[in-house]
Amino acid sequence: MEILFFVVVLVSATLSLTRIGGLARSINQSIFLSGLCAAVAFGLMLPAVYEFVDGLFLRTNFTDLFAKLALLLAINILVCEIARALRNPRVLRLTAGISGKTILVLTFVLALILFAFTDSPEPSPGLGAYIDDPLVLAYNTVIVAYVGYLGALLIGPLLRDARTPPQRLRQVASALLAAGFGLAIVRAVLMVAGLAIDGLYDFGQILSGIAALLVIAGLVSAWMALRKYDTSRIRQSALRIH
Repeated sequence: MEILFFVVVLVSATLSLTRIGGLARSINQSIFLSGLCAAVAFGLMLPAVYEFVDGLFLRTNFTDLFAKLALLLAINILVCEIARALRNPRVLRLTAGISGKTILVLTFVLALILFAFTDSPEPSPGLGAYIDDPLVLAYNTVIVAYVGYLGALLIGPLLRDARTPPQRLRQVASALLAAGFGLAIVRAVLMVAGLAIDGLYDFGQILSGIAALLVIAGLVSAWMALRKYDTSRIRQSALRIH
């Protein structure tokens, strides 16, 4: 799992670096921020990094809150941009609109409240060592459920786009994105439905890493589709690269 998360950090950071050239021209800012937040979120989950950062705080495992906030921001920003690329006002309203922002804030506030009541004396990324504690489980479930919620919003539009000919690369991009967000939904369902299954938390973390890599692969395919087809449907989104 640690190797998988390291790969996600590396790929996310590389994706962000490819966007630096357009920042001065207000191009690709959202995708740069999304990639940066993803790199921070998964980077903080690496045990060595986690323990070092956590040593800077008075409250043990406070680092996990920052990791989860970075993850929420990364996914929210990305979903907003994909919704723009797909020209889907409903998904955009439920992510970037007032209702979407309210849900994002309430999710983090609820996670913050639950975290405040947890008892985790030793550093543990994701509080995985304390996952049997109902409060820790609820704390993690809130975040995973939000990610699953965003995935549920996008899965339909992405699958429809994946079946839309004739641009093969764009279809591949949408299919990869749908697979990534589909895994996020599976992760959320498993978190709730398999609470008592031993080792399920670690399996879910692996699913999260694979989902992130699939989404990044989808973004790269979208960039390749833009280069090949030069489509306005992709160009109007921040997914573009100049």
